[in-house]
Amino acid sequence: MAKDGRPSGAKRRASTGGGSERRKARQRERPARGGSRERKSARRRLNQPVEDQVTDGSVATEPENPVAAPPEDGAAAVAEAADASPASAPALPSVSPDGLRSIEPPAPGIGRHLGDIGRHRPAFFYFVRRYMRKRYGRTFLGYIWLFLPTLLPLFLGALVFGGILGVSIPGVPYFLYFAVALSAWLLFSQTAYFGTRSLEISRSDLRRLYIPRLIPLTTSMTLPTLTYLIYVVIIACTVVYYVLTRGEFYLDLRPATLLVPVALVMLVVFAWASALWFSPLAPRARDVRRLAAYVIGFWYFLTPVMYPIDEIPSGFQFLASLNPITAPIEMVKSGLLNVGDVTTLGLVSYFVALVVAGAVGLRIFLPKERRDIAYY
Repeated sequence: MAKDGRPSGAKRRASTGGGSERRKARQRERPARGGSRERKSARRRLNQPVEDQVTDGSVATEPENPVAAPPEDGAAAVAEAADASPASAPALPSVSPDGLRSIEPPAPGIGRHLGDIGRHRPAFFYFVRRYMRKRYGRTFLGYIWLFLPTLLPLFLGALVFGGILGVSIPGVPYFLYFAVALSAWLLFSQTAYFGTRSLEISRSDLRRLYIPRLIPLTTSMTLPTLTYLIYVVIIACTVVYYVLTRGEFYLDLRPATLLVPVALVMLVVFAWASALWFSPLAPRARDVRRLAAYVIGFWYFLTPVMYPIDEIPSGFQFLASLNPITAPIEMVKSGLLNVGDVTTLGLVSYFVALVVAGAVGLRIFLPKERRDIAYY
């Protein structure tokens, strides 16, 4: 104790130290007290009526998932729900009673893929334009390439087979016969070739976003259809030319002519089914498109395009009828020119080959749709 009655320095320091510790303890207790005050005010706002909350300046919000209170009379509620009309009743989400939504993998089958195609149908127009640009894009001649691959095979084939080799068709000019037969063949061959390359051509788009692979495969018939339309114009001009110069109308229009569109659809469908087998392999290696070109070129000589099936020796006509493309080609020639013969064996061969190619092709193509995305 000091002389003037004040505590000594050691005692003052001890009392000062104790006071600072008490202040620190009170500061540590303040957040807890503040939290309790906030919780109390929150409870007060929940128990307060909505009108009072608005007047107080606070915002009244409803819970996100309100739970309806059970009705006092359960039987009456059930009766009202049964009497309510389905049109007035609101649609309920497909969720479980505990509020959980179930996400399951899509069911297998062709229906799911057809649904995807329907939802992505605007992509058809995009790929149609893409295939058109594939023919004339990055070329010096530009749009001329839409006609050169169509006109060159026609005039060169007519010159070689009709002029040099002297192949003749009784009652029909060879140029007109060759134009009709070649138009049907190119519709099949180009659809099969571009269908095989469809995923390879569009892989830059398939790599960036999901598009059903059946869409680029189906739109691969854009250029073949354009080619056939050009041949239709050429055939019409040729018929008019022979009418004006020779006075002969060489087309033989009869009830069998109505089967020509059916034959064209048969060619496109079989080409599409054939492309299902090899289009998933085309993005992996260039061998596929090169082999496709060789196979189609060899197939061309086995099909009665340059000559009618009647000109084939009788011992080989049976083998020619086993070619699944022979029947629709003969249907086109017979329907327009009355040249050729559609045999029962040829039709049976076509439909058997179509069922096998289509069923097995879909079995190969659909499972690889997303599995082979790494190769695009």
